[in-house]
Amino acid sequence: MSKTALIVDDSRSARVVLKNMLEAHELEVDTAESAEDALDYLNDHRPDVIFMDHLMPGMDGFEAVSAIKNNPDTATIPIMMYTSQEGELYVGQARALGAVGVLPKQIEPVEVSKVLKSLRVIGGDHAQEQIESADATVAEVSGEFPALEMLDQDLRLLIQDLFNQQRAVLRRDLLDSYETIAARVVDEIRPPEKPQDVEVESVDQDGPPQFLLGSLAILTVVTMVFAWLYWQREQSWQALQGQYTQVQQELAQLRDSDANSILQASEQFDNYEATIEAMYIATLESLEWGANQSAQYAFDDLPLGDSRLAVLEQLDDRLATLNFSGVVRIESHVADFCMIAAGTDGYQLAPGDVPAVSCDQIGFAPGEAYEFGLRQSIAFANFIRLADVRSGGKIRYEIISIGNSDPVMAYPAAADGLSAGAWNMIAAANNRVQMSIFAENF
Repeated sequence: MSKTALIVDDSRSARVVLKNMLEAHELEVDTAESAEDALDYLNDHRPDVIFMDHLMPGMDGFEAVSAIKNNPDTATIPIMMYTSQEGELYVGQARALGAVGVLPKQIEPVEVSKVLKSLRVIGGDHAQEQIESADATVAEVSGEFPALEMLDQDLRLLIQDLFNQQRAVLRRDLLDSYETIAARVVDEIRPPEKPQDVEVESVDQDGPPQFLLGSLAILTVVTMVFAWLYWQREQSWQALQGQYTQVQQELAQLRDSDANSILQASEQFDNYEATIEAMYIATLESLEWGANQSAQYAFDDLPLGDSRLAVLEQLDDRLATLNFSGVVRIESHVADFCMIAAGTDGYQLAPGDVPAVSCDQIGFAPGEAYEFGLRQSIAFANFIRLADVRSGGKIRYEIISIGNSDPVMAYPAAADGLSAGAWNMIAAANNRVQMSIFAENF
């Protein structure tokens, strides 16, 4: 059964180029000119992979990715950003939203093939199974570096087996030599067969001298045999000792090589951990940056109201996906607006064309500003209260009111010659909520 890819891009030429590359891998390719069309398409279709452009009229690529990942029916579809955007910050934002990576539009066909294999859209499953099988074998060996332990263990067994085989061969050859020499000695000392009468006559005439000569010959031969066997044994022992010394030297060299390999593996592991830590920190920085894009709040809005809660809920979901453990600090800042009295309703913003010197009041007293910075909606307060239960104590929130003591934009020294509208433009920039993320994972 053929697999399907969906290309979402408002550029016709970009769609055609990528479609040709994907069809070369026998994929069925569907296209959409906008994110809205893609979401309509996904109501009735389930492609195996989606290639999403970033900058499009209407809903952009990041918004489309969020919508797809927030829908349980489409959340498992892998999404690859297909865009000219680049940089570690952009890649971090894309992955934080749920995309598996970023694919440049100037991509080569071989790179498309690698991406499809990595997503298991085309062939490459057998190689992956071999890798998983190898990983399972390594997992059975205990130790900090299982692969090196397996190499050392197999090498020891191989050397021991070779040593036992060599010792058995030498022992067999030595026994064969003993049997051959003994048979030869027996053949040499066996007396020739003679007629009985001749043997009796010989014994009668030369009995004592022949017996002594025969005994002396036998003793001489036996002595030579044992001397030769002793020499052979010494030669074999010395050869065996030499082989043993050589094996010990080779084993020492392998141990030195293993030590160097372990050191290199340790350095590579340290570099890998440093890379992972840098990527993790970059991801947290991108999430912090995104959360502070809507830092300002209106004059008549709560600093910690429902609009702030919407931003915080998205941030909380992203941090839970990253298995984050740490503190999110929320600092509220209250601006010194130019206000006029509104009767029982307190104060309201002064009209923009009114001179700033005519305002009934500019800002609140420090104590009032501090209290105002802690005001929350009921939904926001409930969200903070249930944070420990929701994250198992991993994600904690710290709420701090700075009041009006730390404006991000300085106010004019005097209001003379300045309109209320100009003054309140500066105040609007200071009326903000700042979020900071502090991780404990690293």
